[in-house]
Amino acid sequence: MYVLSALNWQGHKMSRTRYMESHEPHIEIIPMIDIMMFLLIFFMVTMLKMIDASGIKINVPQASTAAPLPKTSLTITVKKDGDLFLDGQAVSAALLTEKIRKQSLGAKLEVLIAGDKEVSLENLLRVMDVARAAGVDDIGIAAKR
Repeated sequence: MYVLSALNWQGHKMSRTRYMESHEPHIEIIPMIDIMMFLLIFFMVTMLKMIDASGIKINVPQASTAAPLPKTSLTITVKKDGDLFLDGQAVSAALLTEKIRKQSLGAKLEVLIAGDKEVSLENLLRVMDVARAAGVDDIGIAAKR
């Protein structure tokens, strides 16, 4: 028969609780990291699918040679009824020219025209003329691939 000692091999008293049985609260960080990565990827994919049309509902036409959108300075939206919006705010053609001129002072300005697929070619050309009259040379038309 052997007698068990309450001392470990170094002479210290052994604790009565084991390492994994401690009752102190602890934060599991791995599941939090997993959730944050999932949310990050979800929002990145969602943002890649959006066109910078400032919340205006339009149906953009399709083109097989459409290229990814560059970062544009201004977005002009043309709805199928001919209404014009500059970065989400309704404007007239005359006011559009003034606003573009103000923003293009001393800087190269890029304009993206996001028109509904039912907009007439005449309306798109009118907007392009307004932008060119304001001094803009880089004009793009939004399309889906």
